[in-house]
Amino acid sequence: MKPSFAAAACAAWFLAFPAQAAGLGDPELDVAQRLLEVSLREDIPANHPRLAKTREQLQRVAKQTGENENAIAQACMRNARYVFDAGRIDVRPHEVLEAAAQYAPAGKPLNETTQRYVQLRLHKKLDHAGAMAQMAAGK
Repeated sequence: MKPSFAAAACAAWFLAFPAQAAGLGDPELDVAQRLLEVSLREDIPANHPRLAKTREQLQRVAKQTGENENAIAQACMRNARYVFDAGRIDVRPHEVLEAAAQYAPAGKPLNETTQRYVQLRLHKKLDHAGAMAQMAAGK
């Protein structure tokens, strides 16, 4: 199913925000909450049901890669934006984070995992579930 023009315009608007505008560069703001807000394209309360999972994923990726949570969130946003700009495919930052949390090997750079995910979404034209299945299969 192709996204509507309105959905694509909304995605372009949100993805056009630099990380600083999304609050990801401000240490006073909750990085997980801002990443999820950008991904869901709506303000979310501090008790949102998906927020705990997003925090856990950021912490897991930080531990595996040695990157800080802010840098991870920014990388997820950049990769989502790249796929949208290059292929007009609606990839959400939390999808990139999920791939990294599940498949980033310890001690390896984060970009190895995120680039693999981007290639599957952009070049293979897979949806999130398809890309995750390919990553699980080691392809």
